[in-house]
Amino acid sequence: MVREWIVLALSLGLGAHVALGFLLHGGQDWPTESYGYYGIFFGVFIYVVVQIGRSIWWVMKGNRNTQGS
Repeated sequence: MVREWIVLALSLGLGAHVALGFLLHGGQDWPTESYGYYGIFFGVFIYVVVQIGRSIWWVMKGNRNTQGS
């Protein structure tokens, strides 16, 4: 359970860094007031991608172990 909270916290932090990168390097296309929402959105998106990747890894790892037995 703690591992999931750590993955969520890291994903939200990475999402905030992505939003900050857009703010600093992306120009003035997005309104500055909404970057907090963008940070949360990017963080949740990264979390979902990480969970899908972990699920695929778990399925592939499980399939390899059953084939070798």
